[in-house]
Amino acid sequence: MEVSEPVMRTVSVGDAHLTTAIWGDGVPDIVLLHDGLGSITQWRSVPAAIAARTGRSVLAYDRAGHGASTPVPNGAHPADWMTREADRLDGILEAVDATHPLVVGHSDGGTIALLHAIAHRRESRILLLAAHSWVEPAAVSEIRRLRGNSAAVIAGLARHHDHPVELFEAWSGAWTSDAFASFDIRDALAAIAVPVHVVQGDADEFATDAQAVETAAAIGESARCSLLPGVRHLIHHDDPDLIVELVEAEMTAM
Repeated sequence: MEVSEPVMRTVSVGDAHLTTAIWGDGVPDIVLLHDGLGSITQWRSVPAAIAARTGRSVLAYDRAGHGASTPVPNGAHPADWMTREADRLDGILEAVDATHPLVVGHSDGGTIALLHAIAHRRESRILLLAAHSWVEPAAVSEIRRLRGNSAAVIAGLARHHDHPVELFEAWSGAWTSDAFASFDIRDALAAIAVPVHVVQGDADEFATDAQAVETAAAIGESARCSLLPGVRHLIHHDDPDLIVELVEAEMTAM
């Protein structure tokens, strides 16, 4: 299927005004949730390639404070920010009439997908890419390293976000805070009944293999785990074709 430029729209959910992009026609069948510093544009060619390969409509959106979406954060995110984002996701899905999509979540976006599935249960399937179900020392250590090189990180973010300084402080400040250190949703994951494919690179800078293995085990029989040799955290940057293949496989299984 040939895919044109995405249709852009701003969707309001409560006090948030969120930029959305849809590739393809009709109600979105596939929803992409970006990482903690991500955005629509940072998915690069992946959404269009997924739509072309599957023939299905693909939605991506910028969470609040990402891209041009508002409100802009002031200081570190609160410890429950991903739970709040899971509720906003439900508002997005309702606004675009996506009743049972495949949800693809990368990193924090994967965590949000899990939290949404626990609380709202709209998903038909979930594909997790380097997601977190608890706080590992590896993640905190890497984020502290990024905070020590914040000028370079923020310069890169400025190509994609209207407020890169505020976004970086909100995300990195939350992840390295004492309040977030106890975040752990493994005990709640058994409530997820839909199929979940947990994917992580074995060279992920933000996690050990245990993150993926234990997440899948906590979900139970509906989950499976794949560890990708030599792949780092930004899987869709390292191997975008692999992401397209993984999504196509999930859609074929539906």
